[in-house]
Amino acid sequence: MPNRFNWVEIRVRDLERAKNFYGSLFDWKISGEKNTDYAYWLIDTGEKPGGGMWRFPEGKPLGVLVYVLVDNIDKALENVVKLGGKVVVPKSKEGENAMATIADPDGNLFGLYEVAQHR
Repeated sequence: MPNRFNWVEIRVRDLERAKNFYGSLFDWKISGEKNTDYAYWLIDTGEKPGGGMWRFPEGKPLGVLVYVLVDNIDKALENVVKLGGKVVVPKSKEGENAMATIADPDGNLFGLYEVAQHR
């Protein structure tokens, strides 16, 4: 099913502290090793969508970024602009998949994610 939530990313300052908080609060399984700037740990909630925690350094904005699965990221990015939104981070590749960050007309950030079609 296209256009469903696909991934949730939580940007934090301290991964160990966030792991203890979210792991204890929600019983999530959180795995990772380094607690350095831009380190990325995975969140297993027991069901999809899964997610990750990203350690952002001081001065970088924190928050939660939700990714929406789309069939065609290029068309989705065109529509973002046509509908009054902005492309904040252009399309980039993650393996054969593609991702981008957009803002809606009010400035709310969302991620777009396209899974490569193997034919």
